[in-house]
Amino acid sequence: MFNCPHCEKPGISPLRKVILSPGLLAICNFCGGSSSTRYPSWLTAMLPGSILMVAAMFVDSDSVEWSLNIIGLILMIIIPLIFAPLHKED
Repeated sequence: MFNCPHCEKPGISPLRKVILSPGLLAICNFCGGSSSTRYPSWLTAMLPGSILMVAAMFVDSDSVEWSLNIIGLILMIIIPLIFAPLHKED
């Protein structure tokens, strides 16, 4: 569980943080406060995975293409989960 920026208690699930984006809000299980991530940190977190997935379109080998897509998808899940901070939304 991740700490809510409102109450500082672990009230946001990892699954909710994985699918969090600037347009979607996460609601804390303890205080009911809503939080989100900001565009710069979210875009920075999504960039490495996106680059790998775009690079996969220009590769001739099917195994390399699949590998780049899978690694890109994993990066698009793990990097925002770890490095995109939560911010209070009013």
